Amino acid sequence: MSSSSDPLAVPAVGDDATANQSQESTTTSASAAPQDHRQLRAPGNRESLVETVISQNDLQENINALNDASAPRPAHYPQRSQSKTRTDDKDGADDVELDDLKPSNASQSPKEALQATLLPHIDVDDNYMTSLPPPPPFDLEIEDLTIGVPTSSGGLPILGKFFNKPAEDADGQPRTIVRNVSATCASGEMLAIIGGSGSGKTTVLNAIVGRLANLPIESGEISFMPSHRGINLSERKTLSARKMKDKIGFVKQQDTLLEHLTVRETLSYAAALRLPREISAQTRELIVTQTIEELGLRDVADTIVGGALRKGISGGERRRLSIGCALVAMPSVLVADESTTGLDSFTAYALLLTLSQLARRNRTVILTLHQPRSATFPLFDRILLLSKGRVVFSGPREKALPWFQHVNEDFKPGDGVNPMDWLIDVSTVDTREGKEEESRERVGLLVRRWEEEGPAFVQPREDDGERGSEEDEGDEGTLAVLSPPRRDRTSRTPLNASALEVASILSQANWDMQRIGILRQTAVLLSRATKDVSRNYGLMLAFTLQSIILGAILGFAFFRLPEDPSGIQSLKTLSLQHLPYFTYLTLIYSVYRYCNTDLILFDREREDHLYAVFPWLVSEFCTNLPVLGISASLFALLIYFMVGMRSADHFAWAIGLFIAENVLVQLVIVGFALLSSSLNRVYATASTIVNSLQIFMIMTAGLFLLRPPVYINWMRFISPYYYGFRIVAISQFRDRTFACDGIEGLARNQCDGNQVLNGVLVSPTINPSYYLAALCGMVLVTYSLAGIILHVYHPGGVKHANQLFSSGSGKEAMVAADMEIVRQRIDVDVRHICLKWTRRGTEKTILHNINARFPAGEVTAIMGPSGAGKSSLLQLVAGRQMNAGPMARFQVEGAVLFNGRPRFRGFRALVAFVEQEDNHHLPALTVRETLRYAAILRLPKTMSRKRKIARAEEVLQMLGLTDCADNVVGGELLKGISGGEKRRLSLAVEMISDPAVLVVDEPTSGLDALTAHNVMLALKAIAASGRTVIASIHQPRSDIWHAGIDNVVLLAKGGRTAFSCPKSEIGPLCASLGYPLPPMVNPADWILDLVSVDSRGDREKVTRKRVSLMIDNWAEREAKNVEDKAANRDSVQAPEGIVDYDGKASVIVALPVILERMARNLWRQPPVFWMRLYQTPLLACIMLMIYQRLKYGPTGGQDRMGFVLEIISPLAFVGVLNNVAVFPADRDIFFHEVRTSGAYSASTFVLAFTIVELPLEIGGALLAAIVTNIGAGMQTSARIFFQFAFAQWALLSTGESIGMMFGSFTRSMGFNVSLVSTFITILVQLSGVVSVSLPKWLGILAWSTTLKYSTRIVMINEAVGLRLHCTEDEVMYGQCLVQTGEQLLELLGWKDWNVSKYCGILFAITVGYRILAWAVIRAKVASL
Repeated sequence: MSSSSDPLAVPAVGDDATANQSQESTTTSASAAPQDHRQLRAPGNRESLVETVISQNDLQENINALNDASAPRPAHYPQRSQSKTRTDDKDGADDVELDDLKPSNASQSPKEALQATLLPHIDVDDNYMTSLPPPPPFDLEIEDLTIGVPTSSGGLPILGKFFNKPAEDADGQPRTIVRNVSATCASGEMLAIIGGSGSGKTTVLNAIVGRLANLPIESGEISFMPSHRGINLSERKTLSARKMKDKIGFVKQQDTLLEHLTVRETLSYAAALRLPREISAQTRELIVTQTIEELGLRDVADTIVGGALRKGISGGERRRLSIGCALVAMPSVLVADESTTGLDSFTAYALLLTLSQLARRNRTVILTLHQPRSATFPLFDRILLLSKGRVVFSGPREKALPWFQHVNEDFKPGDGVNPMDWLIDVSTVDTREGKEEESRERVGLLVRRWEEEGPAFVQPREDDGERGSEEDEGDEGTLAVLSPPRRDRTSRTPLNASALEVASILSQANWDMQRIGILRQTAVLLSRATKDVSRNYGLMLAFTLQSIILGAILGFAFFRLPEDPSGIQSLKTLSLQHLPYFTYLTLIYSVYRYCNTDLILFDREREDHLYAVFPWLVSEFCTNLPVLGISASLFALLIYFMVGMRSADHFAWAIGLFIAENVLVQLVIVGFALLSSSLNRVYATASTIVNSLQIFMIMTAGLFLLRPPVYINWMRFISPYYYGFRIVAISQFRDRTFACDGIEGLARNQCDGNQVLNGVLVSPTINPSYYLAALCGMVLVTYSLAGIILHVYHPGGVKHANQLFSSGSGKEAMVAADMEIVRQRIDVDVRHICLKWTRRGTEKTILHNINARFPAGEVTAIMGPSGAGKSSLLQLVAGRQMNAGPMARFQVEGAVLFNGRPRFRGFRALVAFVEQEDNHHLPALTVRETLRYAAILRLPKTMSRKRKIARAEEVLQMLGLTDCADNVVGGELLKGISGGEKRRLSLAVEMISDPAVLVVDEPTSGLDALTAHNVMLALKAIAASGRTVIASIHQPRSDIWHAGIDNVVLLAKGGRTAFSCPKSEIGPLCASLGYPLPPMVNPADWILDLVSVDSRGDREKVTRKRVSLMIDNWAEREAKNVEDKAANRDSVQAPEGIVDYDGKASVIVALPVILERMARNLWRQPPVFWMRLYQTPLLACIMLMIYQRLKYGPTGGQDRMGFVLEIISPLAFVGVLNNVAVFPADRDIFFHEVRTSGAYSASTFVLAFTIVELPLEIGGALLAAIVTNIGAGMQTSARIFFQFAFAQWALLSTGESIGMMFGSFTRSMGFNVSLVSTFITILVQLSGVVSVSLPKWLGILAWSTTLKYSTRIVMINEAVGLRLHCTEDEVMYGQCLVQTGEQLLELLGWKDWNVSKYCGILFAITVGYRILAWAVIRAKVASL
């Protein structure tokens, strides 16, 4: 085939090469010296069309010239050079030099010439996005920046600000994260910040963009200055990161995206929010389209992003999408943290090339990298090399290698070595045995020499000449630049009016262009939120089920109320009870949603200054309104007709008011949820705030307590229940006379609706519209207050750990870690694996007829571009369950064999799977503690504890985790170890037990080059001992390919096999296809380039054809071998079979370890720990504030009924809140350990969790009993007190058990909270306390609830022997409900007063709920 038809058919470049021999002899001699990449951008090497006039006519003329190569060129444009060839038209990114800007028209005035130098140019050969005129240029300068660690405090957190202790290292010096860092990056340059994991790269980036959270800047500063190329020198002003807010695009490590938008929609909304208001919608769409093309997202452009409950794009595609959200804004400064992590080698290089081209157009690009391929080295203009927060090198890229040779002539990369990898290797401490001391001395020398001589060395000298000099060429003698594929000059993206528009906008003298205004922000956010919510089918289903189920339960509890005093009493209770009953679920779910998703995205975008608070509030309210309105209306209709509420007269008026007050109260409750979440993003704290407020709002509503104390009585005006209760009561009772057949005497008074209203202190003459207006005002007030708080108070973002916990240095564990596990060699075969995802008639093929063999004793790498199905294949091999999303499923065909046998029971003990995500670690444990606990749990019981700990230390050192061994792991809200260190920790945990088959999903992603190399060497060593190692790899460096990989499975996008063979066969296979491996090229990069489709411009057709050829060729090759394999299959037997190994630790071994791990993790999270202890006493204190000391007057009976109901009913909810704060983290690590090693049983896990929670539950119950039983003046004795505390403990434990049951179903805690709240609310209604008219069949079900027994224990102990003081008149007129406690029990219909029996039954039911929780978790474990 013709080499000219495919940019990769003949290598134009070499990776890790010492020379570049171009085979295009017509343009370049084969013996020519390697070109410096700067020469590719030299002034005369390609045509640069520069605008010199601002007028629209001239701009249009320029655009016409760009789109028509044959058109006559405007007179003021530089003429094409006829003497130069186009061989150097590869880089695609020229620097505009002043000599290029000289117009051919000699009559041009000096003013016009100067104007021409300041205006952007448009390039005919570049894509639309890169050829758009650049934004205002800015230069970055970092000067002696030192950033410390957060200060730690002794004592309670609230006293921390007064007793701060500066953090110190082992030598007593102030501890810092980075120290004395200086760097510069001018506009038009790209700065790479590199270094080992934990070197402070991300911290420096956060400082550049002004997002250090609680990290203090000890000294130094960061400043931005308008580039002299874009503005007069006299107008240059130093700007801080804050003042650069609209000109910086920042891409974080974590991807924060809306799950239910498509890729195109996500970018479109980002462009609408980030681009200047002057750019039209059509132009924005073109920018979005080109961004999709550049980032290789065309195939998934209309695919949902997806999340935990809905499958969407791959992890690599999410990373590219996050970068695209910043790129569409065309920022002056682009900052990206590990932008290529998770991307395959081809996509990573294409992305860096795009960033480099953008930088050449006067943008300032700063990014961090972990494992860059050598072709990326020439793309960078400056390099900042860090080692544990200290500068090793900071200066021009061409002076990096000479500097190290200046320090020591032996410090230079060898032939064929990637200079980027070498720089990271030489500046990183290698913690492997025997190398740590030497590497520490080397790094110490480099740091000292840089401080002494480095800044002077990189300063430009007179004899340096221009960049790209002989010194630069000499530096790059170890590699050849990998050029981008040449673009067909006949295929150009027409710019026309859109480019004309952007050119004219960005050429204005006023650089301070504003983004869209508030009205436009509101429209964009409203459109985005509407699409996201309307596609959230799980949310819609949850709200619908909530309305139907709760409405039906409450409807049955108050079904067809009779028109007699008991029915009237129940209707009066329903008038208030239906509100907290329904809205509490919405309240808890909303708090969780805001704390864990919505406000996290808001904080992220607010940091980028994309919009004001007001537009976000409007969009939030408008999208909540239809969802809440429909669910509340459905609930109201069910209740109204099932209960048989007022229908004979004023029906339309009454039902309209009922629906309206339900909707409005729902909106107010969501406003309170937003208000509390605005104050604190921690769910445990925010939920405590709203729960406390909820109690006050219920008690001041005017039913359970008619005359609250004066100091809380004012709260009725901020209680939506106060207004809602009055609306319903007036609509149901005003001017209504109940039948009350057979009722005579004083009791007949209750049959008059107006008398009922007077009894609850509600005036029948008040117009309920006033209360509706008050609710509308409350909606406005709650959202407005939340908006004010969001505007002035910023509690969001990740905080850094303010204390490092140490569990010892590890030096005591010097016992030999002899492994006593006898493993057999296991060969894994994959035969005809097909994987399809289906939903409602839609089908997507993920893997197509995959055949592969993974032999024991070797490392097999699964490679391919993003979306090729690598992770899916690994999960099938490891036997992991995959989540297809709601109403979707996976169809799997084919077989996975172990030594020729299908999967067998217990095979998971032989297979360890290192997942791609690292979020299953307990956040408050240190790295060393995490590994030690894993070793004790996973290693055989025949090994002593000392040897297990020694094994943990061995793996700790093997993976380079020594320096961070005593640092906390961290989590979403607590910054701990770096992402690379967390990746190594995940791998270390699985390597502890030395499994027979080790399956690793992207073991090197997020790691620096040296650590990635060490990890692969460790995997190679594991394989050499007879283990089977299977790993997916995105960007393997050449030494990893040569030393760490034995076999390769290469997948193309769509899950099709391109190669599946030993590594040694790759070269001949490529040659047979016409793509021989070039000399001195990283084969991994080469084959990834071959199998990747380049969707930019006209390259797609050629590259798709090449990939199809590879797939078809391998399919034919595989088909020829089918008969041979089939003939030999019958004779193949498992070598020795497989001896099942049960890796599960016994309860005796596992329980103490899990107890210690859970307790330590809980204790180190003070907000969670104290919240679990004080929530129950806090509830009791609130009740005491409301009821004060119980009286013995005529209202004593009614007060005690209300008091007991209010202190008993919420306790199960409190148990749920306690559970939600802790259980998810413990559940995640348990399920992970079950999937990966089956280290211990569900019984052990549930028992350990119960033991850890028990002291806090008992302590909380005892404290609450002191407050309520003694403090409120209830009848008490030793027996009564402890029975009171026991009843409270039982309810708390029941809530925890229910939380465990529902929390095991799905990782979406928001959905779980809604389900749990619904279930407990149902139990409350079935308890027989809220409604005295409960149907008999529901009354029977009530005996299965702990609420019924707890209420009876407390109420009977309080009532027996109680005497109230009532006058005869108070008794006659019904003001005194009862005179004795026994009469109160008779009124409730309770005839059995045996409290001891109830305590026994209550204990049994409480234990039964915990056993049921164990059964649910056990069933979930069986499905993993």
